Amino acid sequence: MELNDCIAGRRSIRAYKDEPVSKEIVDKIIGAGAWAPSGMNTQPWRFVVIENRATINKLSQRVKEILLGMEWPDEIKERFTSEEDTIFYGTPLLVLVCVEKKEPSWRDVNLLDCGLAAENMFLAAYQEGLGSCFIGFGNFLNQDPNLLAEVGVPKDHELMAPLIFGYPVDIPEPKPREVKVLKWIR
Repeated sequence: MELNDCIAGRRSIRAYKDEPVSKEIVDKIIGAGAWAPSGMNTQPWRFVVIENRATINKLSQRVKEILLGMEWPDEIKERFTSEEDTIFYGTPLLVLVCVEKKEPSWRDVNLLDCGLAAENMFLAAYQEGLGSCFIGFGNFLNQDPNLLAEVGVPKDHELMAPLIFGYPVDIPEPKPREVKVLKWIR
C-alpha cells in the first residue's frame, strides 16, 4: 500500500468484528510503534497488549466508574451508565502505551513521543486491514494505579495512549480536511 493511501484511508474505528488479531500482525503493529521517532532517541514507550475480553471489559467498567464521579453533559454521561463497552467498543485488541513517570517537564515530551508511536501503529494496522482508534477516556485509568498494575503497568509508569485495534465492521467515509497554514515565510 502506498503511504499516501494509508494516511488518507485510515479512520478512527469504533465497531469491530468478533475476530482476533493474529500474533504476527500484533507484532508488526508494535514493531511499527517502536520505530517512531522520539526526543533524543529515548524510545520511552512500553506496551501492554490485552486480548482478553473480560480484562478489557473490566478496564472499560472502571473508566466509566471514574467518569461517573465527574461532571459531564447528560448526553455524554448516559454512555457511562451503559452495560455495553462504550469505552473500548468491544475491541479484540487493546494496547496500552505507557512510559516511566518522570519530572513534569518530560511528560509533554513523552506524550508527544507516544503519539508518534501510536500513529505509526495505526498506519501499520491499516495496512494489515485493521481499524484503530485512540481512546482518550482510557487515560482516566491512571487514577487507578492498582488496576493498571494488575494488567502489567508498573506503578512507576503511566498510561499515555490507550489504543484499540480490530477488523472493522465498516469504514466510514472521510470527513473533509483543510490545510490551514497560518503563515508561510519565504
